[in-house]
Amino acid sequence: MEWTKVEVQTTAFGAEVVTGVLLDNNIVGAEMVNAQERVRHLTEVAHTWDYAEDGLLDADGDDVFVIFYVTKDERGAALLADVREALAGLKAHEADGLSFGTLAIKTEHANDKTWLDEWKKHFKPFNIGRVVIVPQWENYTAADGVDEIIFKIDPGTAFGTGQHQTTRLCILALQEYLRGDESNAPPKVLDIGCGSGILSIIALLLGAGEVFACDIDPAGAIAATKNNAALNGINLAKLQIRAGDALACEKLRAEICRNKYEVIVANIVADVVIGLVPFAKERLTQNGVFIASGIIDDRAGEVLGVFAANKMEIIQKFEFEGWVCIVGKQAVCA
Repeated sequence: MEWTKVEVQTTAFGAEVVTGVLLDNNIVGAEMVNAQERVRHLTEVAHTWDYAEDGLLDADGDDVFVIFYVTKDERGAALLADVREALAGLKAHEADGLSFGTLAIKTEHANDKTWLDEWKKHFKPFNIGRVVIVPQWENYTAADGVDEIIFKIDPGTAFGTGQHQTTRLCILALQEYLRGDESNAPPKVLDIGCGSGILSIIALLLGAGEVFACDIDPAGAIAATKNNAALNGINLAKLQIRAGDALACEKLRAEICRNKYEVIVANIVADVVIGLVPFAKERLTQNGVFIASGIIDDRAGEVLGVFAANKMEIIQKFEFEGWVCIVGKQAVCA
């Protein structure tokens, strides 16, 4: 398949807003990288550019690049046009003291083969706690006596790879709260905004009994999650995957509400997390935890305030490179 790879130059704050624009247009699985990494890459591949706005290489150390893909056809072109229009509208808000950076856009041609070849050069196994993320073309075996959970991924079909800071934080949190307890039934997990299924599948590998995963992408997320589940030998009877908005879609919400969950995880953006807090509290078991990530540190205080307003006790906060993951549970009444 032919793709257009799109890069948007922004700030750490703007990256969250840009991601929100993409979600509004049903684009999931965006990648974010810092300025130094992106300028190095752009210099290497400048000959492949289809289009680049002036100043794209004039990046300072605080810049963040949001990378996403659209199909190289009329539908993808229309989608990219909608994103351009929405990003242009953001500049009007800078008068309010908000900083989104240049929002310069670069596009380049990509296809499934070139995407996979690029990842094969740069994507090697890496650890997040005791979870090891391993691309499918690598042969990896845990050393004798080493307690590792191996998660295989196919980045040729899923744009989420586990490398983003917020995904790392969620994986660390899942390791904290999915410890086996033989005295209880295996925990149920709800993954809202599952993307390519990384967190859902890792939850099952860590001992979850079943996972209900949902995402607003009606096709891409479901296909990618099923593909990654197959790579990891996951029994699909334990993994329900649905498309839709967990709050707005009545049918999906009713299906989610058939159970309560020991762990609910949402790696999305701050605005969506804020809206999910009351719903997550309602669907948690008595000692269940809500793992919320995708939160830039500038907005962590706002999210923490919503947890408090909903009588959710903060039991842990993970931070990494300007991003925050908040773990909360129902507060115990005195």
